[in-house]
Amino acid sequence: MNTASLGTGQGSTVHTHALTPREAAAVEALVDRLAASFGSVETPEFADACALAAQELPRALRELAHRFKYLHLPCGAVLIRGLPVDDGRIGPSPAHWDASWRNPPSLREEIAQCLLTAALGEIFGWRTQENGRFLRHIVPIEKDRKEQLGGGSEVTLVWHNEEAFHDHRCDFLSIVCYRNEEQAQTILACIDDFDIPDDKWALLSAPRYVVLPDTSHLPDQNISAHWRLDDGAFERIRRMYAEPQPVPALSGSRQRPFIQVDEAYMRAVEGDSEAQAAFDWLIHRFNAHTTAIVMEPGDMLWIDNKRAVHGRSVYQPNYGPRHRWLRRVNVTLNLRASMPYRESAVARHIV
Repeated sequence: MNTASLGTGQGSTVHTHALTPREAAAVEALVDRLAASFGSVETPEFADACALAAQELPRALRELAHRFKYLHLPCGAVLIRGLPVDDGRIGPSPAHWDASWRNPPSLREEIAQCLLTAALGEIFGWRTQENGRFLRHIVPIEKDRKEQLGGGSEVTLVWHNEEAFHDHRCDFLSIVCYRNEEQAQTILACIDDFDIPDDKWALLSAPRYVVLPDTSHLPDQNISAHWRLDDGAFERIRRMYAEPQPVPALSGSRQRPFIQVDEAYMRAVEGDSEAQAAFDWLIHRFNAHTTAIVMEPGDMLWIDNKRAVHGRSVYQPNYGPRHRWLRRVNVTLNLRASMPYRESAVARHIV
C-alpha cells in the first residue's frame, strides 16, 4: 500500500485512514457502475449520480466523512491512503491544466476521487477558473514557476484557503496524488493547533481585512484550446478587485473558529496597522504549527477549507511525462446558497 510521509509537529492537523481491502473493493465496484454510464466527471448529471452513489460507500468511510465535516474529529485534514491509481493506464503527466474533459485515460481515478469527495458534500466548479471544471489538474508549469499558483514551484505556495475572497468558497476540498517523484511537500496548519489571546481575537474577528481574487480567476490564466470564456464571466471578479469589501479573518465559535485567510492576496484595510500586526501574528502561528506531507500515488487529502490553511514547498519539477501530478475538487455543504451566482438551479458552476 502507498504511504505518505508526514513531517513533525503534526498537532491535531491530520487524521489518517488507510483503505482496507474490502473498502477498496467497494469503491472499485461503484466506480465500475459510474464508468459504465459516464465518459466525463464534468457534467451536472455525473455530479448528481456521484452524490447518490456516495451514499453506498462502506459505512466506515461515510462515518469518517460525517465525523470530519461536523467537527467530531479534532483535525483540519484527513489523509486517506490506498486509493487505486494505475500508473500505466493514466499515461504521461499533462504539460498543462488545459487537458481534454472527455474520456480521459484517468477517468477511473477521477470518478473514484469525486465519489469519495462527494461523501463530504456537493462538488462544484468556478466559471472563472478553467470554465467551471470540477476536477482540476495541478501540474508544474514553467512560465508560472515563480507565481502563487498551483503550477508554481520556485516559490513557496503560502498559506491560504481556496477562494478566500468569495462568500461561497468551498467548505472542503480534496487533493489526490497521481505522481510526486520530486517529493514536493503539501503543507497544512489548523486553527485549533494554538490558542488565540483575547486581544488578537478582537482584531482578527472584526471586518478589518480585504481579500483580492487570486490570479487563477483572471482572463489571462484561463486561455484554453478547448473553450473561449465570455468576457462577462469575469465581471464580478473585476468588481471584487475594484471594490473589495472588508471581512474578518476569524469568525464563528471562539472554541472552533472558522478562518478566511490568503497570505498572498489579503491585507488589513489601508492604514489599519493594528489589524495588520494581528494578521502577521496569525501567519507566524501557522508557520510555527506546520504539518508537511509528501503525498504519494493513491493518497487523498480531505482539507477543511474553513478550519485549515494549506500551501506547498519549493521543489524542482521533473518537467516531462512523469512530473508531479495532483488533482483537486471543491465541495460545498450548501449548494443552494450559491444559486444567485450560478447559471441555473442544476448548474454547478459559480460565476
